[in-house]
Amino acid sequence: MKKNHKKSSGRIAGNSPRRNWSLAWYFAIPAVMLIALTAPWQRTVRNFFAPYLTLSNTAGNTVAEQTLKMRSRSQLAAEVMKLREQNVKLITKVNELERFKSENLQLRSMLELKAPHGYKYTACSITLRDPWMWDSAFTIDRGSDDGMKVGMAVIVPEPGSQERVILLGRIESVSKHTSRVITVLNPEMRISAVLPESDNAVGIINAGLFEPASGGTAAIGFLPANRTFTLNQPIYTTEFEAGIPGKLWLGTLESIEPSTLPYDNRLYRRGVMRPAANLESLRTVLVVQVDNQN
Repeated sequence: MKKNHKKSSGRIAGNSPRRNWSLAWYFAIPAVMLIALTAPWQRTVRNFFAPYLTLSNTAGNTVAEQTLKMRSRSQLAAEVMKLREQNVKLITKVNELERFKSENLQLRSMLELKAPHGYKYTACSITLRDPWMWDSAFTIDRGSDDGMKVGMAVIVPEPGSQERVILLGRIESVSKHTSRVITVLNPEMRISAVLPESDNAVGIINAGLFEPASGGTAAIGFLPANRTFTLNQPIYTTEFEAGIPGKLWLGTLESIEPSTLPYDNRLYRRGVMRPAANLESLRTVLVVQVDNQN
């Protein structure tokens, strides 16, 4: 009796996994069939209600179009002009902010700029610019009462750098409270310049027997014909002129006259310099004065 009972219990334990799989198939097959049968009905329901679901959006667009059509041409033109005026105001504000940002950076650079030994810097504001000579001359708000003298250098720091100082020009004439400055783009501004990358070749800005440069550039003449010149190299002051320190950045060499040496008997070559300073948007400059205390 005990042996029979053990055999029967073993059969029941061995058949339980098969029964579980049978139950799983029993529920899985009807579920799959139900999904397959209802899928077409789901697509049909979605297609049926789709026009009603998009009706609100269509109605809103239609109302907006009808409202636009009801406006007269003059009303639409007035609205367009109003939008244009708003755009102009916004663009003007953005440009003003950019200008203020640039001026702020320039003033910060001026405050951090250290004058070379024996010199001091005096900050000046540009008060007058001639539209016909916008890039070649301007007037500053310091004169003889402030110690300004003819021939003094006028500079600005290089934007974002304290390593190089840019020479704008020099003071041409002085009154009691104002001074007139000519820039390196003025044909009357003649100053010696050195090109360190061309074996310290020396030339003269706005000098030479040729037409003055144009398009925001300055001519450089009397360059030695026996030197090798590379374009875009920096050009600096030489300290040959009284009141103008050396190593002030003038600009870069934009072009150079070709040479046919040794068959060319000319002693000098001519070139074109691109000024380092942005002369279009100047507002504050520095005048280099001799510091008598040092």
